[in-house]
Amino acid sequence: MQSVSSPGRGGTLSEESFQCSICLEVFVEPVSTPCGHSFCKACLQGYWDHSKKFLCPMCKKSYSRRPELSINRVLAEIAAHFQGLEVGAVSPNTKGGVVAGSPVAGHRVHGESPAAAAEGGEFARAGEVPCDACIGRKMRALKSCLNCPGSFCEAHLRHHKKVKSLTFHRLVEPVHHLEEKLCKKHERLLEVYCRNDHDCVCISCAEATHKTHEIVSVDREWKKKMNYLGKRRSELKYMIKERTKKLEEIKQSIRVIKSSAQKELEESWQVYAELQCLVEQSQAELVELIATRQREAERHAQELARGLESDLSHLRKRNEELEALAQNQDKVIFLQRLSALALLPEPIDWSGVSVNTDLYLGTIQSSVSALVDKFQEEIKRLYGKELRKLQNYASEVFLDPGTAQRNLVLSEDGRQVMYEERKHNQSEGTRRFNPALFVLACECLSSGRHYWEVDVGRKTAWTVGVVRASARRKGEIKLSPDGGYWCLWLKGGEVKALASTRLSLQLASHPQKIGIFLDYEGGQVSFYDVKKQTHLFTFDDTFNESLYPIFSPCLNQEGKNAAPLIISAVKHS
Repeated sequence: MQSVSSPGRGGTLSEESFQCSICLEVFVEPVSTPCGHSFCKACLQGYWDHSKKFLCPMCKKSYSRRPELSINRVLAEIAAHFQGLEVGAVSPNTKGGVVAGSPVAGHRVHGESPAAAAEGGEFARAGEVPCDACIGRKMRALKSCLNCPGSFCEAHLRHHKKVKSLTFHRLVEPVHHLEEKLCKKHERLLEVYCRNDHDCVCISCAEATHKTHEIVSVDREWKKKMNYLGKRRSELKYMIKERTKKLEEIKQSIRVIKSSAQKELEESWQVYAELQCLVEQSQAELVELIATRQREAERHAQELARGLESDLSHLRKRNEELEALAQNQDKVIFLQRLSALALLPEPIDWSGVSVNTDLYLGTIQSSVSALVDKFQEEIKRLYGKELRKLQNYASEVFLDPGTAQRNLVLSEDGRQVMYEERKHNQSEGTRRFNPALFVLACECLSSGRHYWEVDVGRKTAWTVGVVRASARRKGEIKLSPDGGYWCLWLKGGEVKALASTRLSLQLASHPQKIGIFLDYEGGQVSFYDVKKQTHLFTFDDTFNESLYPIFSPCLNQEGKNAAPLIISAVKHS
């Protein structure tokens, strides 16, 4: 602290008497708040602009709007006078002299941080409590005042102690956001937590209004909540990770869909180009066939015409000779000339000679039939390719013994079922079929696409397909989609689709291994001959409940149908 003797008066003026509590410098344009405290005009305006609240920096009195500030002329003159005395103390040896009130004279330019002028102290770092009184770059607070409330650096704390009586102002270790952590009623720190009201309270409030409540320290509750928060964060991180992974899967699916669509388009163009080529080739062959038949028929007809014309020429010539002879009245000459005529050759019988003009009967039909056969070969190739795609949806299927009719025997691995004459001692539950010879798979299919294969070998009777979970299993069963069954069977030497009316499939031979494909969302159940790689039949429907694969080896027919049905492992064709 320095003091300067006034030349006009015998007293001593103290620097602190004319010092702004914000910048800790001699007042420049001092203004006073309605509560009576004075500050540099620039300091007070900077403080309000920074805090965005209209509080007195000293007593923290709050104003609803920015007070009108006027320069305190008396204080300004005294401060200027004191500042002039301070300037006068500067050594006259300074080059160029010193202008009163300049920064060189020891007065800080307003708007700069007071840290450069403060003795001791450090700038507030990240995580440290800054001084509320500093403007610009703030110093690290040493203490917080519960009565003001506010936090102060070393320099402002010295000034605060001199201006405020420590008897009434309680200083504590620096606290972030002090105003938010003070009890409005008791002006004490919120140090405990009420679990009943889910709120932080001070000790006085806890003793007065929360006696019957569960009170714990803020630190304890913070640890508990942080532990809970840590778990929630871990859960959220896991959920975010899973959803990010799923999002990437979906985006990858979109890319695959686009790629597959392009590939399918290219393949369709190739297939239709090949089909178009087959049509053009077939048409060209048909045109050539018609032209060939036309040429051969015309050549044959022309040969006949030439032969007939030659015969006509001979006949006409002999007719002329006979007519000329008939005109001769001389009997001797007549007889001599008649005997001199050559004998006529044996006449040709032209009555049976004809030209066939219906040359093209069945030509177009034969050509189209041949084209259809080629199309069938192409369709077979496409079905084979489709079957290879379906095999990518292969699902593990195992038989459920709890649903098997009591004459049916399952293998230990749950992959084979066969019929026996004697019934097995098994409980008759609601899930078991009776008397129909059926068994379901364990797998419940309620979404997605699924494919499995059944080896029927040379059995003379069997039934395979899918069934609705709620379909009837006891007594008489309606084997059709109306009854909840989508099946194919072999009986009486015919393979039939069990639709609303049983449809006989015209097959050259019975399939020995059947592939079954279910597209739940697509509403399709399709059957394929795996070995021949041909499509047998497809049911189109809408599914609104779970489905199960269903199997029946059917009755033995004098030992000809004793072989089991086998759920075989899918081998890509």
